[in-house]
Amino acid sequence: MSIDVKTVQSPGWWLQRLSRKMDDRQKMVSDLFARYEGDAPVPSSLRDAPESAKRFFKAARTAFAEMIVKSVKYPLRLQGVATGVDTGEGGDPAAWRMVVRSGMRTEGDDAIRLALTAGNGYAIVGMHGDEPRYTSEDPRQVVTIHDPVVQSEVLAAAKFFHHDVDERAYAYLYRPGRVWRAFTDRKRPNGARFASSWKWDPEFGGEEGQALPEGCEKLVPVFRYRNEEGVGEFQRHRDLLDRLDHMVLQGMSIATYQAFRQRALKIDPKDMPAEDPETGAEIDYNDVFSADPGSLWTLPPTADLWESGNVDLTPVWTGMEKFTQQLSAVTFTPLAMFSPEGQNQSAAGSAFAREGRTFKIEDRQDRFGETHARALAALFLMTGDTERSRFEDLDIIWRPAERYSLAEKADAAVKAKASNVPWHTIMRDVWQYSPEQIARMESERVDDLFLTGAAASTALPADDAAGDAVQP
Repeated sequence: MSIDVKTVQSPGWWLQRLSRKMDDRQKMVSDLFARYEGDAPVPSSLRDAPESAKRFFKAARTAFAEMIVKSVKYPLRLQGVATGVDTGEGGDPAAWRMVVRSGMRTEGDDAIRLALTAGNGYAIVGMHGDEPRYTSEDPRQVVTIHDPVVQSEVLAAAKFFHHDVDERAYAYLYRPGRVWRAFTDRKRPNGARFASSWKWDPEFGGEEGQALPEGCEKLVPVFRYRNEEGVGEFQRHRDLLDRLDHMVLQGMSIATYQAFRQRALKIDPKDMPAEDPETGAEIDYNDVFSADPGSLWTLPPTADLWESGNVDLTPVWTGMEKFTQQLSAVTFTPLAMFSPEGQNQSAAGSAFAREGRTFKIEDRQDRFGETHARALAALFLMTGDTERSRFEDLDIIWRPAERYSLAEKADAAVKAKASNVPWHTIMRDVWQYSPEQIARMESERVDDLFLTGAAASTALPADDAAGDAVQP
């Protein structure tokens, strides 16, 4: 029986709307992932070119998109979670155990990477057997529809994918408190695109679907990680990335063409006949004047040998450096990440890039931290922990957005101590140690003081030792 897609608000109606939204953005998302993976599309001018020309262009691609994404992703590291049950500086240990147990610690990193690449990343939470699970989801497979006023509220979500083992295409529909699964037996349909000819899976509750665990009647267990303005980190700078690839291609082309210098002979025609005077056969001077390193040429006295010079590639590489500097500026990515020579940029330029990157990372911490908290609240709700399931009480603790060098930390620590800044604050704000590390160091300090005091009490001063030596 086909799925009803005409009745408004029915599961089939929602699934069709979600499928259309997925189709509308598929081309854009696929292009962004291709660039991130180093497979930038071939320019339109080369679409009809021979395969050899296309391979040559592919060798010129810079793949800077991956650097732009990972320069933001790598500093985004979870450090703890505070809840309404435990708001201590180190967070709630039970909440952190849930982060590790559910897979959020690693899968959340993937969800953020997907959001930084394509503008949106997703996560789905649920129970796998008796275990709570958090999985990152690709925006090429998952799509959501949100409340027009409260964008964080998901009205409906779907996941479309092809199962290689079952040889089926599946579609999961998520609505408040309920999940449906539809399928088709068609062999590799167009992308796994949904159609009314699909069927509800009877093993998954059929048209009624399946209910989420008790207490989750209002929950849609799909969460969107939305990057700033819903665009990828390099999405608006694709033209600049194309210019960089073009400059590299020009440099490679010039270097390839001039690998062997052009040579010419200026000679009297009488000394260079077109035919052999004895046999009348045509003479191939390309074969006679072979460019083989071991060949020896015999030239008549009238011959004048000409050889082309090298083309200066400096303007090409200089242009590429300028484009790289522009890319660094517009993406707030330190120039040294694109080129080692960028370490020699001016102090003002370096400080600007570093400051901009720090602000960007802090912005992403706020954005992605809220989604992390909502997903974590759903995990607690599914496991029956209602005390920790209140989203408004959850606070995601990140590692500092800006990391200082050891030299900077040591210098600042000395100055902070001279200003009577408390030891605990110096360890946290200057040395950037985690709460767990600080707690361990406090214990070690007590041990050190005890050992130092014990050693001092057992030591005998030299004068006392001399006096004891003369005692009767």
